[in-house]
Amino acid sequence: MNPFGGTQTTRGMRCVVMCGGRGSRFAGAAGHKSMAGVQGSPVLGHVIDYWRAYTDDFIFVVKTGKESVIDFVSGLPINARFVEPPTLRGIADGLLCAEQLIDAPFMVALGDCFCRGTFDFSAAFDYGIGVQRNARPESVRRNYAVTLDAERIVAVEEKPQVVANEFCGMGFYFFQTGVFDHIRRTAPSRRTNELEITDVLQTIMGSGTPLRAVMFDGAYVNVNTPSELDVVAEALAAREGDAR
Repeated sequence: MNPFGGTQTTRGMRCVVMCGGRGSRFAGAAGHKSMAGVQGSPVLGHVIDYWRAYTDDFIFVVKTGKESVIDFVSGLPINARFVEPPTLRGIADGLLCAEQLIDAPFMVALGDCFCRGTFDFSAAFDYGIGVQRNARPESVRRNYAVTLDAERIVAVEEKPQVVANEFCGMGFYFFQTGVFDHIRRTAPSRRTNELEITDVLQTIMGSGTPLRAVMFDGAYVNVNTPSELDVVAEALAAREGDAR
């Protein structure tokens, strides 16, 4: 396996962007919720802008509102390919559709997860997830909780009722190609009957494979409601102010 971080670089690795979910709270002319506009660009545009620091090679998993996503992405100066699952059965199931296009370590970004800040790639690792430090409890509740032993992840919990620490699991993942076998070994969620990415993370840890917390310092917003677009706008304005 080729590790991430350490003496290796993430530059040039493919980035799979998941933007096929239903996003019913953003239904309408914008199509998929990642196409909701903020400061002159859809959320998806800001997501792509961030990850272009690492790669220009993108794979987009599309379904709901795919026309607007494809039209927008096709006009960008990136290498973009599109795959579509036959049905909507969760993030991990959608990721399986990209398997035929993946032959090396890759990154995964959820198309409605905005960030501006810095990841710590100083140590080498094979599997990892983005983890925001100093997260507010309400952010952890809206995303997923992460339990750590040093920088190794030992448990994750989707949308926890009780928040035990300040670590927020983010919608960014760093995988080897072996993740597809982990997905196939994961049972659908009893709660949703879908293949949830957090359940796949549990499968990875259960196999004895180390899963590293790739620590992040900065602004992070998982856009699930229209009001969170204002939070994204505030984060963008703050970064522009810092750059002056």
